[in-house]
Amino acid sequence: MIYLEARADYDFLLYYYSLDQNEERFIREILKLIINYPIVWYNFLENILKNKVMINVKNGVMIVSLELLPPKQKRCFDCVYGCLKENNMIVKTIEKKGFLILYLYSQKISDFFENSGFWLEYLTAEACREIGLTAYRGALIKTRDQNIQEIDVLIDLHTLVFFIECKDTCNYGNDDLKKMSDLRKKINVCSFALMVCSKGGLDLDYQKYEIDLIRYRHNYYIFKNELKELITKKIVGLSF
Repeated sequence: MIYLEARADYDFLLYYYSLDQNEERFIREILKLIINYPIVWYNFLENILKNKVMINVKNGVMIVSLELLPPKQKRCFDCVYGCLKENNMIVKTIEKKGFLILYLYSQKISDFFENSGFWLEYLTAEACREIGLTAYRGALIKTRDQNIQEIDVLIDLHTLVFFIECKDTCNYGNDDLKKMSDLRKKINVCSFALMVCSKGGLDLDYQKYEIDLIRYRHNYYIFKNELKELITKKIVGLSF
């Protein structure tokens, strides 16, 4: 489901995806796992989820090669698997010839695992909300020229917006920064842009495009404090 937010003083439309109650509950619980057990999540993310030989997620189905999982990775997978089961995110399970086949609750839950950067988007949006900000994950901005651009996380302060891109990959460059910069120029609201990444990106031209960078190093509380300090600094700076 897509909701529409319209502001009288904006010259763009804001759309965002919503989750149902069951999906929201699972996202809350998996974020707790990511925050409280960062090593478990890191091992699952880097050694299992990004290894297409061990796991494949597509069209609402997760297929896991149990026989290929070393004991350490198997324990990490069991933590995530347990979170899925406890929150009723698995509608059907088949175990056959060394493979575990899980039919997931919805496409949005499948997307969380299929798109390996989604976890960082949800985590960033959660940090924004805990700071006390109105934040949307997976926002769509429709500008006057009828172009639609997706923003991983958008903070809406009514007279000020923050565009946040989240990258859990090294596969991005200055073109991604330029897209954010160009979007800021197309709206009539004061805005800032921020890149949140877990790896790479240190050699990009952030200064040219007036974009800030925060690295997520699998410590949520340090990350949230850095995010709060940066946003506060930007807001205070507008007063001078």
